[in-house]
Formats: sequence, C-alpha cells, structure tokens
Amino acid sequence: MAKLTEQEQQEIIRFLEVGKPLPDKYRFLLFEDKREVELVWNGKTNEVCNVVLPFQTIEQVDEPRSEKGT
Repeated sequence: MAKLTEQEQQEIIRFLEVGKPLPDKYRFLLFEDKREVELVWNGKTNEVCNVVLPFQTIEQVDEPRSEKGT
C-alpha cells in the first residue's frame, strides 16, 4: 500500500464517514495490485449461457453518385 499523507488519510476517513465512494485517485493508491475487473450486480449468476444469434447482414449500396451539371 502506498504511503498516504495525514491529510489524505483524513480525507479518506471523511468520505467513509459520510458513505461516499472514494475518488479514483485514492482507489488506485490504496489498491495497487492489478486484478481482473468484473461487473457485479444483484441477481447475477455464474451460469454460462450460450445464445444462438443470426449472422449479421452487411448491406452494400453501389449506386453511382449523381453528378451535378456545371
């Protein structure tokens, strides 16, 4: 863990006391290790779900541009 100044420590305590999220600068200072990021939400399961989706169709329009007469 990085060394924090007394002022930084007090600011972190104030954020925690009022229940606010820590600013990114403190989050990255406190938790330096590079971990894999995962989104977590209520009701999320660990089940793997395979869904069959139709292939994407790419439409190409090859029409000549209309030329303006001069």
